Amino acid sequence: MSDASIIYWRDIPTQIVVGRGRKAIKHQLSDRFMVAVDKAAMTAGKTDTEAYLADWRKSPHPLENEDIGTALTQLAKELEASYPTSRLAKLARNGGSETQ
Repeated sequence: MSDASIIYWRDIPTQIVVGRGRKAIKHQLSDRFMVAVDKAAMTAGKTDTEAYLADWRKSPHPLENEDIGTALTQLAKELEASYPTSRLAKLARNGGSETQ
């Protein structure tokens, strides 16, 4: 079983990565996640490059399916469903944090 890494800006997920380097499989979440990141960064005053980059992080996530493509698609669907537009809007208003 492989592990995936979920890439977050503060508490907003943006991408799923399985593997490393050139052989890594990457899945970008829908554009609404990056829109929320951009709004949150502006709200938090993270307008310079260093401040913005400092808040990116990876979180390991086990994949439930041996077929990496299927597992990656399933995880992406779960994240998309777990972050409706209302939740992303709240995160953006809170500067990218679940709690304020």
